[in-house]
Amino acid sequence: MMRQRGGYGGDKPVFSFADNRGVEMTSVAPDAADTTARGGAPRMAHRAVASDVTLQMLISFNVYFSVCFWVATVVATFVKTNGAREDFDEIRPVMICMYAVFEPARLYAGFAGNLQEQVPMLIGFVALSFCVALPLHFYFLAGQMGAVAFDKALNLFAVVYVIVQVVAGVVAARKILASQSLSFFMSELR
Repeated sequence: MMRQRGGYGGDKPVFSFADNRGVEMTSVAPDAADTTARGGAPRMAHRAVASDVTLQMLISFNVYFSVCFWVATVVATFVKTNGAREDFDEIRPVMICMYAVFEPARLYAGFAGNLQEQVPMLIGFVALSFCVALPLHFYFLAGQMGAVAFDKALNLFAVVYVIVQVVAGVVAARKILASQSLSFFMSELR
């Protein structure tokens, strides 16, 4: 029976079972020194981790910002329109609802694409950011009727933040794509 080596818990079997003929089969975990010795980068089972920490931090902070942004926009709308009795902007409620629908999908695509290193999900995040989130924030910044200084300040920050996320998403997608391409071509050489 095989035993674990090093940092995997001492002298315990990694994986062991017997088939119907009584033959014992085992699987061995990789050595702990092998996973971090090359290059100093954190490693998964067969290649270096390519997820982008900057993008992940931006998305994590945006989870909290998007909830606060939505609440602030709804409260500001009710304050400006006296509880929607004097609102002549028919597009604003539609835009608020679109933000509530598309923002969780956009953030999920960013989280899943970056952490699971899925380039299509990251491209979806960038596309949703560029084609949905930016126009929504531009509408709230300059297109809505009766925009006050609070709206302009909040949405200017949101526009800049989404642009930074788009740039970080493109950089992360290129980094992950390069890592996966290298891994593919290296596996072809074996």
